[in-house]
Amino acid sequence: MIKKIGLIVLLLCLGFSSIAGDWIQKSTFGGVGRHRAVGCGTDFRGYMGLGHVNGSGIDISYKDWWEYDPASDSWTQKANYPVNNHGAVSFVVNNMPCVGGGSALAGEFYKYNPQLNSWSPIAPCPFFNPGDTQGFSVNNKGYVYLSNQLAEYDPASNQWSLMPTSPINFGTWSCSFSVGSSGFIKSGNKLYEFKPSQQTWLQRADFPGLSTGGSSAFSINDMGYVTCGYVGGLSVVTDQVWAYNPGVNQWIAVEEFKGTSRRFPVAFAIDNKGYFGTGTNGANFNDFWQYNPSINSLEESPLELISFYPNPATEDITFQKLTGSSVNRVFITNNLGQHIRQIALSKELEQVSVFDFPAGIYQVLFYQDDKYVGSKKMSIQR
Repeated sequence: MIKKIGLIVLLLCLGFSSIAGDWIQKSTFGGVGRHRAVGCGTDFRGYMGLGHVNGSGIDISYKDWWEYDPASDSWTQKANYPVNNHGAVSFVVNNMPCVGGGSALAGEFYKYNPQLNSWSPIAPCPFFNPGDTQGFSVNNKGYVYLSNQLAEYDPASNQWSLMPTSPINFGTWSCSFSVGSSGFIKSGNKLYEFKPSQQTWLQRADFPGLSTGGSSAFSINDMGYVTCGYVGGLSVVTDQVWAYNPGVNQWIAVEEFKGTSRRFPVAFAIDNKGYFGTGTNGANFNDFWQYNPSINSLEESPLELISFYPNPATEDITFQKLTGSSVNRVFITNNLGQHIRQIALSKELEQVSVFDFPAGIYQVLFYQDDKYVGSKKMSIQR
């Protein structure tokens, strides 16, 4: 037991939150720090730009456009967007980013051609001033939503079509991602799936994380990921990252973002890796990160199949084991590395009281029998 406690303390001192981190900081974004920017990923490149800063009562919007090459981890400035803009919407068709709406445009959208390094107009979106949401793409068609309305853009005909209205009004600063042949929109704590082939909406499992808006999302390996955002109001931000598995309709908390917590970031995917950058918590950021769970050893995979909520907690937490999880023991340790609670996990859902825990940050250590799997942070508030 002494050796085991010593190992736990060593892991905590080394700052491990899992056996190997999923987040890797990459080359800083080529432009200045900003928020409410826009970005998207194509087959081999990422694109990001626009956005604004509005501190001290000054509102400055941008139109610069940058290309990210993951092979060389480098940024190259490209042709400017036609107008200064922030809060714009983007999607990708024919491997070309399409960007429109936002603070400066009504329904106008422009397509960026990477080969020609030029922007050209496409048919205007039927909505007036869509913005501050994430568009998505399914089967080489783009989708833009506003309140409970959804429009589909077909590049073959350069035309938009209205889709069936959604069951709820999607709020400003909601986010979206696509997996397979469906698009998913997260608004507040609600998640809805749109199936273009059937033109139907399905309500999915509620989002269990802290973020109520201002998040950004991407999808890799047939999973959707929702990153950061604000909590209730703009002044409180979170570093939480949640993964959604459409196959089992379940959310799971994964390794939290390793940079500074923020709202209004940009996120997209290239080649089954997530990318994330810019945003604000009052200060405007231009850092850039890669999320790549595939770089980790197979020993980490059990950590992806277990989560706990709520976090922060006040009275109780619930551990949730997904199908295939072999984690069966949990230690909760304080900031001195002392284990203050041991929990045996034998059921899919296990509720544990933390009412007697003092306020602070704790580490939750996960085991398969005597084999350490990894850990996650837990916050207790009073």
